[in-house]
Amino acid sequence: MKYSLRIAKLFLRTIDRLPMAYDLVGTGLIHKTFLVKDTSHSQYILQQINTEVFKEPEILAHNFKVLSQAFDRKYTEVNMPKYLRVNDGVIIYEEGACWRMYHYIDGVVFNTTENAYVAGIAAKALGNFHAYGQKIAINDFQESIPNFTNFEDRVIALKKAVKTGIPIRINSSQDLYLKLVKHLYLIESYIKIENSAPTRLIHGDPKISNFIFTKDEKRVQSIIDLDTVGQGSVLYDFGDMVRSFANRYNEDEQVKENLLDQEVLISIYKGYLSSSNSFLTKLEINSLELAGRTVCLVQAIRFYTDYILGDIYYSVKSESENLIRAKNQFQLFKELLEVELKN
Repeated sequence: MKYSLRIAKLFLRTIDRLPMAYDLVGTGLIHKTFLVKDTSHSQYILQQINTEVFKEPEILAHNFKVLSQAFDRKYTEVNMPKYLRVNDGVIIYEEGACWRMYHYIDGVVFNTTENAYVAGIAAKALGNFHAYGQKIAINDFQESIPNFTNFEDRVIALKKAVKTGIPIRINSSQDLYLKLVKHLYLIESYIKIENSAPTRLIHGDPKISNFIFTKDEKRVQSIIDLDTVGQGSVLYDFGDMVRSFANRYNEDEQVKENLLDQEVLISIYKGYLSSSNSFLTKLEINSLELAGRTVCLVQAIRFYTDYILGDIYYSVKSESENLIRAKNQFQLFKELLEVELKN
């Protein structure tokens, strides 16, 4: 992708800098991300936005503007990424693609949770993010992916995919499908609770790799990947945090059992509640355990749905990668069913 250097130049010339080199980096499944260095050895993140997933990139720019204005004024605990602006905007269209660029945030990033201590720090940071969200108006946030946290839609998409997907993939994975639908009652229970819970500001994708720690790993200095920030239930964020943090392995590693790290799970609960207990309702607190299980089950459904449709959403390196991801998520879900935590 040699044109990436040319795209970087369009951004950097606005601050009188020139790009020198770039490398494809990151483990994200949606955008293509590049680390760019300029001739002064400063570093930046250049991203090609996936417009198949985010069909209206201008909404991303709008939401980031709303969030940064609110947070820059009052919330200093977690730094917001600083985007480079071109023609009074943070998004440009070049080479038939959509791009943005921001200053690199130096720090420590984990693809899997290092230990229970790190998990607790990140969980507390997410709780602080939610707590601060109580102080700002959230009605200005627009939905970047329609029905992104709508679990009823995920179930509908699964059942539709089984009828319209790739026959050989559907037939060879029928056993997993039957296991998934056997537990749909949990999703129904979650939806009922979510409909009664308050609408709050959520991150939407709080996996461990979206928390940048200080070099000493004692605090979170930035929460990144803000494309799904908006209105929703903190139960979703908490559940996705459990799903991401408490898994000992990467999503695409072929592992059959013992995925759940119970020490990390306990640390997540304690860390999150230490910073969010003051504003959470009793319903939300009592539903955290269900949220962790349900989000994990739904993610298994999402990976499996994408697999039988031909890998149209998540990036894959092999034909079986989404199926492996789905099986791993379901195994983690089963292990979460066996654990009971008392708040």
